[in-house]
Amino acid sequence: MTPHVLYEIPVATVPVRLVMGGVCMLFVLAIFGWWLPRVVKYLRDRSSARNAVVIGIFLLPVALGFAPLIILFSLIRNPITYVTDAGVMEEGVFYGQPVSFAWSDINHVDCHSTRGGSRLRSMTLVASDGRRIEIGNASGVDIYSVRELLQNQLGSAAMHYCRQLRP
Repeated sequence: MTPHVLYEIPVATVPVRLVMGGVCMLFVLAIFGWWLPRVVKYLRDRSSARNAVVIGIFLLPVALGFAPLIILFSLIRNPITYVTDAGVMEEGVFYGQPVSFAWSDINHVDCHSTRGGSRLRSMTLVASDGRRIEIGNASGVDIYSVRELLQNQLGSAAMHYCRQLRP
């Protein structure tokens, strides 16, 4: 039987994805649309003896241009953390495998607040074997109700560092 999903917590909201996608696309267009054609034209006009060193120097921004593409694809993929009646599961992206905890696997929860301590920023669920799932507050989900659910499931001993934070 499939566990009942209580909360779906995306990593990024739609506005964040749109803004980051636009910034990444501008960066990629600047490198591949403006820089690369100029480098190719410059290298055609140079002698081939110095081209090996010049190619390495001029194509470095092209190699760096792939980093924003990976970020853009990660944002488009937008992994989701699911809090279910059986435990917590986080989807994987390019850099990691999916992580899944049963309620009994979670050792403790670390809460991270804003600088003044007035608002809950994120929670890190830590399993007995050291695996982690990060739940952020930028997704539009009421993170305080998620914290309350975690406290009901895990008990106050596992939520020691989250008790002083109030909504």
